[in-house]
Amino acid sequence: MDSMTLFIASLAVSCIGALASVLLIKADNAAKTAGCLIGAVAAVLSFIAGLEAVLGDVSSLNTVFFFPFARLELLLNGLAGLIVVLISILAFAGFIYGLSYFDEYPGKVGRAGFFMNTFVASMMLVITADNVFWFLVAFELMSLTSYFLVVIEENKNSIRGGWLYFVIAHVGFVLIMASFLLMTNGVGGSFSFSDFRTHDFGPAVSSACFVLAFFGFGAKAGIIPLHSWLPQAHPEAPSNVSALMSGGMIKIGILGILKVGLDLLAGSGVQLWWGLMVLVFGSISSVLGVVYALHEHDIKRLLAYHSVENIGIILLGVGASMTAHALGNDVIATIALMAALYHTLNHAMFKGELFLGAGSLLYATGTRNMEKMGGLFRRMPVTAVCFLIGALAISRRSTASFPSGSPTSPCSTSRRSPTRSSWCSPSPPRPPSPSPVPWPSRAS
Repeated sequence: MDSMTLFIASLAVSCIGALASVLLIKADNAAKTAGCLIGAVAAVLSFIAGLEAVLGDVSSLNTVFFFPFARLELLLNGLAGLIVVLISILAFAGFIYGLSYFDEYPGKVGRAGFFMNTFVASMMLVITADNVFWFLVAFELMSLTSYFLVVIEENKNSIRGGWLYFVIAHVGFVLIMASFLLMTNGVGGSFSFSDFRTHDFGPAVSSACFVLAFFGFGAKAGIIPLHSWLPQAHPEAPSNVSALMSGGMIKIGILGILKVGLDLLAGSGVQLWWGLMVLVFGSISSVLGVVYALHEHDIKRLLAYHSVENIGIILLGVGASMTAHALGNDVIATIALMAALYHTLNHAMFKGELFLGAGSLLYATGTRNMEKMGGLFRRMPVTAVCFLIGALAISRRSTASFPSGSPTSPCSTSRRSPTRSSWCSPSPPRPPSPSPVPWPSRAS
């Protein structure tokens, strides 16, 4: 079975999972079990399809689907396969996690299962869409389903965070649509990406298309100054959804920048200043993201700001690759692109792990305030070890550290970074928190 057949099968299974969640919406346990297990099966299928594409089984689909004027064109190549693989891993973990975590949302489990399955399927379609119309349809579906997951608690904070996300996502959507319509006009009205790749749009039009796409996809990726939705929306979503959004969805913004700059505008050639612009915004995001994180005590907001930082780091690799490509140095361009893609995968894995760990802490303690957490290594050893691994991954690249009361510090006595304090020698104890967290009897 080729990669595209497996990929289409995964989309069909995701639709079945979404439908089952809706049909069982009045029975929380049944909806949770059906939605999560069927979603996990879909994730396994898409993982295999993406892995086959990464290993060289490039496949495509071109058929009429609903609208004769816009053929359904899908392309599963090595780059798309890599993003499919990382989102599949996060989706599988998120669905298995949801078998317990969705108990925190009584009466809303069916909705969560429907929107989460649809969210994953829409991300897969965005990654592989090779046609303007279907790309935009899938992109909008991805934004809407993730919005409904962010506001699922229907409280003041979730609605405020969801509204900010909704506005910025649609500003980005308009910019992306404008970029694609400029390209469509340049090739005589064709919606097919394959026609864009071979056409020379000229320096002015290609530059306008790239700038529009950069800021449009940058809004989805969370680059500064379009980052403000991340620390508002990610903390309010269920933690397994936060893992998918931060570990997976924002990487689609990176994919979009690469797709437009190095793929769809390949016939026009990469201009030097494009790469320099990406480097500038990557530098700003990587520095300010960690500065903002330093002032946070809310564990999920801190992780969201770290995503801004990491997107900046990835963009440094993307910008270096585009700059080298424009200068004709293909070796440096390839190495820089490989570094960017490696960190894309790296960040997806450890950020997904950290958000799931944060969800476990919230589930057990009822708070996101790290200053009220301490001694978690003894009470939740499995969660603490897993969180420590993810925290060490962050500490390898940033100057920020988690407060000493965080789950990354088994000693919970020092304000040094996790890499220095995890196995520290005894030091003077911290004063007790004024609002200690009541500990449940369950462990990790």
